[in-house]
Amino acid sequence: MVRPTSDAYRLVHAAIRDLPNVTTRKMFGAEAYFHGRRMFAFLREDLVVLKLPEDRREELLETKAARPFLVNENAGFGRWVEVSGSGEAAEQVVELVQSAYEAARRPDRDGPRRRRRRRAASTTSA
Repeated sequence: MVRPTSDAYRLVHAAIRDLPNVTTRKMFGAEAYFHGRRMFAFLREDLVVLKLPEDRREELLETKAARPFLVNENAGFGRWVEVSGSGEAAEQVVELVQSAYEAARRPDRDGPRRRRRRRAASTTSA
């Protein structure tokens, strides 16, 4: 995949890479950004996909500044939204990236959950 080289893309990418304790992995054919085990953003061509706090997410959807991220035509990907990272919007996207990063840093119940192993049913007789 050829990476976009627009100034806006470079600005958003640099802002993400400058955040402390950020790691990257390939996901969805793009570079995904993590704080610990929590993914908070990934870049797809001229789009930035973010997991934002719910109030910020709803605000962006209501104002049509973002749209839900879909993995196919009808299947949403949780609370993720996509925003254009091109042109003049890039500076606003940097602010949104920081919001997503801060949300990923917070230890709350909205993050990834560890699955508990089921204990085998004990068959003790009394």
